[in-house]
Amino acid sequence: MNQVTRTFAFILILFFCAGWAQAEETPIPQVERYFPDEVGMSWSYRGSVVDDVQRVGAYINTAAVKGTTQKKGAQVKIFTESNQADEGPAESYFVRDAEGISYFGGQPTTPFESQLVPYRVIRFPLVLNKPFSQIDKSISFGRDLDEDGKEEVAVVQAEIVALGFETVSVPAGVFKDSLKLEGRMKIFITLSSNGKVLLMTDKTTNWFAPDVGMVKGIEKTEFPSPDGSDPTGSIITEELSEYSTGRSSVH
Repeated sequence: MNQVTRTFAFILILFFCAGWAQAEETPIPQVERYFPDEVGMSWSYRGSVVDDVQRVGAYINTAAVKGTTQKKGAQVKIFTESNQADEGPAESYFVRDAEGISYFGGQPTTPFESQLVPYRVIRFPLVLNKPFSQIDKSISFGRDLDEDGKEEVAVVQAEIVALGFETVSVPAGVFKDSLKLEGRMKIFITLSSNGKVLLMTDKTTNWFAPDVGMVKGIEKTEFPSPDGSDPTGSIITEELSEYSTGRSSVH
């Protein structure tokens, strides 16, 4: 290969790499279509919970956008659930704007969660394979795990990343080009009695179809044991069985 050929080949490589990098940084077009939040929309999910001893429980959870209210100075959308994670009714408060989606808490809540909200869940523009840090904060864990009379301190770190588009088959149908999001939360809990650090993890994988919303979700949680025994955990799966845009229902 002569010098001219080598130079030409090198230029082609640089051009290809630059084009590939630019494509990787391209924001997902019309990203708001994957997260519809019009008042009157509703979704019904078939859910299951598998615990650490492989016991399986089945349940139905119906979610809906019920209206708006004020939280911490912002107008938020009210999302209700009839049986969140098979633990009964719940409300969650979200804001979707030009900069992304923010979570403003929910009911029922805990002192742990109240120290974290509000926080940005997803930032727009959303780019594939580009993680976004949702939380990085030191707070009180709200519990005395080692029973020494002091609540433990925890460092909470959470991020989310868009991994691509997939076809998802659920009871409500087959949804092509569903956006796959993966979220990871790590909670580092320091025991006040001896300084030992315990790690609690929560991993969520969700698929969102355009103009529909979430069609499938999987959440895997692992809880550490203060005494050093094996951790416990659960896997929660929900699949869309029917939904309504507020104008029509799809079964």
